[in-house]
Amino acid sequence: MTAGPDAVRVIEPFATSLRRGTPLVWATGAGDGLAATLGWGEAFRAVSTGPDRFAELDAAFDRWAATRPPGSNPVAFTTVAFADDSAATSVLVVPALLGRWSHGTLEVTRQGDTPEALPEPTDPPEFEELELLPGRLTRQRYRNAVATAVERIRAGEVEKVVVARDLVATAPQPLDLPALLDRLQRANTASWTFHVDGLVGSSPEMLVAVRGNRVRSQVLAGSAPVTGDVHADDVTATRLAASAKDHAEHAYAARSVAERLASVGEVATRDSQVKRLPRIMHLATDIAGTLREPRSALAVAGVVHPSAAVCGTPTDVAFGVIAELEGFDRGRYAGPVGWVDAAGDGEFVIALRCGQLDEEGTTIRLFAGGGIVAGSVPNDELAETARKFLPMYEALSPVDRP
Repeated sequence: MTAGPDAVRVIEPFATSLRRGTPLVWATGAGDGLAATLGWGEAFRAVSTGPDRFAELDAAFDRWAATRPPGSNPVAFTTVAFADDSAATSVLVVPALLGRWSHGTLEVTRQGDTPEALPEPTDPPEFEELELLPGRLTRQRYRNAVATAVERIRAGEVEKVVVARDLVATAPQPLDLPALLDRLQRANTASWTFHVDGLVGSSPEMLVAVRGNRVRSQVLAGSAPVTGDVHADDVTATRLAASAKDHAEHAYAARSVAERLASVGEVATRDSQVKRLPRIMHLATDIAGTLREPRSALAVAGVVHPSAAVCGTPTDVAFGVIAELEGFDRGRYAGPVGWVDAAGDGEFVIALRCGQLDEEGTTIRLFAGGGIVAGSVPNDELAETARKFLPMYEALSPVDRP
């Protein structure tokens, strides 16, 4: 370990860095390509609810950042609730210590005024098998909700609506969050593994990324299973690429993001491709361009959210249908989660393949959903949500289920 007055440099595996307390986490990649941003302590925290939550968090961070020494560029981790009327808080946290991990080295700098020590690594506790139970929507209730959504679509009330369900995992002791994050990252290297204020997951969908005046997004919608059999998966990918139902679902999502980004910038949309993940494949569309005027990544996320990939079309109608059919508060699930710095650069994914820990850390509520269009079949949509639960389930319970 080497240290200066405001910096520490440690050579260690990423899994060891994760075991230093309970860090905020943003990580992606594998091997030499693995890069992560970590945070410890709190130099500043802002909390908001309601329809102005994006603007309020953005303004609060700007005011605090303006008090920092010239030349500093603090980084904040942020998680934002899905709905305007959610009871869940939207949170922006500037960690007191900011860590950058890459190529086997953790470099830590101070962002706050109060000296804070980098926590020592802890030993992993004994593994505890979790109890996994249905949440507010059982399997049959989810099938019923999908069937009702299809009826509403065919009646012309809405064009597409995303219906989610939840599962609740409990353990007798607080969950080993560092181990959960390590397993998530190792298994989902093409996704972004995150932990912000108890929200933890690995999302494959980049909502917005901003660098200077450049902005990009990748929209995922329409899916099929991945088996690991290369030949079978090639056939499945070809079918997905030709699926009228999946392209219809995907088109709503891609168009919603492109139109909203076009309101603040000049953007171009590429043709859709098939993106393969360990357990599922999606149709993916890349959108990129330049902003007309300076906007932070958090502000741009507020412009784009909620896309049709997690809500539906038309947005206002889909929101109402979701609330009626799901019957629960999504909280931060399907909202933006990521980081932003004082210069406005940042990355926000949609909070998918994720769960929210309770205050005691012994219960985590998992979420998964699917886009419903006129051709959707309830059993097929249920199976899709089951595949989407797998990344979190396998990270939480790395043993075969009895």
